[in-house]
Amino acid sequence: MDDRYIAGYMRISDDDEDLGEGKKESNSIENQRKLIESYVEKHEELSIHLLKEFADDGVSGVSFNRPGVQMLLKEIRENRIQCVVVKDLSRFGRNYIETGDYIEQIFPFLGVRFISIVDNFDSFKNPAGIEIGLKNLIHDLYSRDLSKKIKSTKELMQKQGDYSGGGVPFGYIRGNGNSKKTDFIPDPEAAQVVRQIFTLAVDGNTTTKIADILNERDIPTPGAYKRKHEKIRYQMKNDKRNLWTSSQIALIIQNEVYIGTFVSHKLFTVKPGVVKKVHESEYVKLENHHEKLIEKDVFQKAQKAISTRKKRKGRKENKNPSPLRGKIKCGCCGYGMCFKASIKKPYYYCRMGDSCGSHIRIESELLEHIVWDILQKMIVVCCEKEKAMQGERIEILSAISGIQEKKRILEIKTKHCRISRLELYHQWKDGKITKEEYIKGKEERNSEESEYQKELEQLSRCLSDRVSVQKQMEQKSGLTMLAGVQNLTKELADELIERIEVYDDGRVEIKWKIKDIME
Repeated sequence: MDDRYIAGYMRISDDDEDLGEGKKESNSIENQRKLIESYVEKHEELSIHLLKEFADDGVSGVSFNRPGVQMLLKEIRENRIQCVVVKDLSRFGRNYIETGDYIEQIFPFLGVRFISIVDNFDSFKNPAGIEIGLKNLIHDLYSRDLSKKIKSTKELMQKQGDYSGGGVPFGYIRGNGNSKKTDFIPDPEAAQVVRQIFTLAVDGNTTTKIADILNERDIPTPGAYKRKHEKIRYQMKNDKRNLWTSSQIALIIQNEVYIGTFVSHKLFTVKPGVVKKVHESEYVKLENHHEKLIEKDVFQKAQKAISTRKKRKGRKENKNPSPLRGKIKCGCCGYGMCFKASIKKPYYYCRMGDSCGSHIRIESELLEHIVWDILQKMIVVCCEKEKAMQGERIEILSAISGIQEKKRILEIKTKHCRISRLELYHQWKDGKITKEEYIKGKEERNSEESEYQKELEQLSRCLSDRVSVQKQMEQKSGLTMLAGVQNLTKELADELIERIEVYDDGRVEIKWKIKDIME
């Protein structure tokens, strides 16, 4: 008897517009589940096997790169599944070539039966022919046609100024009018900040200086302003302080939205999940789309001012060879510290300068030595813990082995119930027992199997708990493998360290990725 289980696959996504509202409801995951369960229950050769569900909710069927279907295919390759049941072919996939390959070649080769209920297709009874191929082709063509329609509609909306595709720029709020057109209305408080930024730029201030001035005046950043004034909860990027940065200032100064120009079509979807930037020459720009905050001549003067300073300043080679690069933060403001390749001794410094006020500075070599020294001490502690945990590890492995053996016995008993139930069915069909005897015997086997399943579920939970404890013990002993490492590398730092905070009193705090080891 084949002891592999039955797989029920379900899928629905927002792009299934061919279904209509009524059909969308009937095609819901819950209704697909009911249909598959009912079908399996009515077919004796399927009902004697365990039914396992796989689902993708809100995922397009164009690509087979879906979590649910990938898990299904993985278990098929591991020879755990004997039959796949779906509501209809479009639920399994809308790609004509890939769907056809699986149904007509891959599944038959692996000995996997495929059943599409609505299409009345069963690969064991009637192998895939031209009808199934045509249905797959129709689903594929529909999906491609729908994709083109959505893209062309969005492009038309962009050209008409109806589509934004993002949040409202700082300095504006969205209008409440009945017009479909994207309506940006000046926000008096934020608009005044934008005007200040452009005035300071035209007056000859660098973007860094402008950021310092705004921070000195305690003017909230766009993120802080959004969090304070909008109803939605805005997640701040920095949990210590929220300060203006030179890059934020530069983005505002270069944004044409402030002279009334609506810019869209900056990104292009190549295929599901793959987005590319569009060249600036292909942007869709609509002038006089909304009320401007800045006069055009002021905008152009600001562009020239920051462009001139960039050319004058130039770019210096400032490569950071430190294995800790990208992880060092100022403990006072929370922003990343910059690396300075000094001739004497390279060092890190807080890039927020006067805005932070701490002016923290630490030598790169000293910081690496501190981190490496702490790591070495941790490895010693972990080696000592490893010795102490040897006895516990043996006990856990013994317990896991015992539970697995009990599960194996119960699985054999469960399998015997299914075989016995199938034998009763054949005896009844052959006239060797009455229908009443068959029903009574079937109920007894069902009752026994139900009890075995309960015990199996309990053992599975126990096994999961033991395996979890084992994994935690292995993780805690993970640093012992680093005992022979001679120096700190970028790969090692990336594996173990989340961030390093440096304070003005000389303290260095390390946030590790391996929390259990730190306890």
